[in-house]
Amino acid sequence: MPSLSIIIPAYNEEDRLPRYLGSIVKYLTEKNTSYELIIVDDGSTDSTATVVEKIMETNPHVKIIRTSQNHGKGFAVKAGMLNACGKLRLFADADGATPIKELERLRQGIESGADIAIASRALHDGSTTVTARLHRKIIGTIFNLVVGLLAVQDVNDTQCGFKLFTEASANAIFPLQRISGFGFDVEILFICKKKGYRVKEIPVNWIDIKGSKVKLFRDSWKMFIDVIAIRLNDLRGVYSNRI
Repeated sequence: MPSLSIIIPAYNEEDRLPRYLGSIVKYLTEKNTSYELIIVDDGSTDSTATVVEKIMETNPHVKIIRTSQNHGKGFAVKAGMLNACGKLRLFADADGATPIKELERLRQGIESGADIAIASRALHDGSTTVTARLHRKIIGTIFNLVVGLLAVQDVNDTQCGFKLFTEASANAIFPLQRISGFGFDVEILFICKKKGYRVKEIPVNWIDIKGSKVKLFRDSWKMFIDVIAIRLNDLRGVYSNRI
């Protein structure tokens, strides 16, 4: 049983993924951490799978899950989490916008009593730097205001793709997840709050990496629809099931 599972959803990431995977493997090896690294290739049409399989030839800790078509980031993260077996389970974006060394900040959050520790670009403690384009900041701020009103309170940044779960919280939350697109972050945090899990938001270093799959205006609208769907799911009792 590895102490850590890292799940990376990937769609057409042949260019950005190799560097991040290399940094993860190097970091965890230096830390002498037992791990599994699960890449979920969500229907890529490029050489993402080939890149991962080449790494697998020399690293038995690296695994790949492939889907026949693109379902969405939420679907990919859920697939990885349901196949993970680590005591701690992190999902991280394939672009490496959040350096893997920020894992230690989140791990400290878990050690201090949280069930889920999430990276935040909105919080600052003087030791972190966030580099993002202005329009992303504006749209992100508006979206988080909507989320705060309709779904998840007391979270400043729901969308940062770097979240750490205990084994118990992951096993309880992800089977209940229904959103397959980018709005899944809001859904899992909504479930966390509903189940009474302790969520700790932690400032991290983050830099905007070129090549994002998020189309801000189109996907912000889709995420707003997802927020409405979460409220409707809750009214139907979808998240009330006991695990």
